[in-house]
Amino acid sequence: MIRIFWPENSFAPVINAVLALYIITAALQMVRGTDWQSLVTELYALTEEEPQGAISYESYGRQLGQDASAQAIRTVLNQAGIDAAVQIKDDTCQVTLLHPKDRDRAEAILKTSCGTLSYQIMAGGDAP
Repeated sequence: MIRIFWPENSFAPVINAVLALYIITAALQMVRGTDWQSLVTELYALTEEEPQGAISYESYGRQLGQDASAQAIRTVLNQAGIDAAVQIKDDTCQVTLLHPKDRDRAEAILKTSCGTLSYQIMAGGDAP
């Protein structure tokens, strides 16, 4: 019978066929015996729970946003020829001018550039 289906003298195709049938049978047994509902429930639970020891990056992201806002305001003031130190503290952009004479121009620029970010012009510096 083997010679009819595999006329070669080598038994490698027979071994491969038996091995393929064994793998198919084992896979069918695993699929049939798997508790799919339990597996789905467990996977959903993994996505809903926050892993223990997970780091929250919310404050870091907020700080990055504030730093980017301060840098943007600093750039706008520098492009207008106004020397100033800019920092964001307690959700308020604090601008310290190097030259007190730039206060009116800085006020106008901040009014148009800051959007919803509140700002405060601190006392001007001692430079003439």
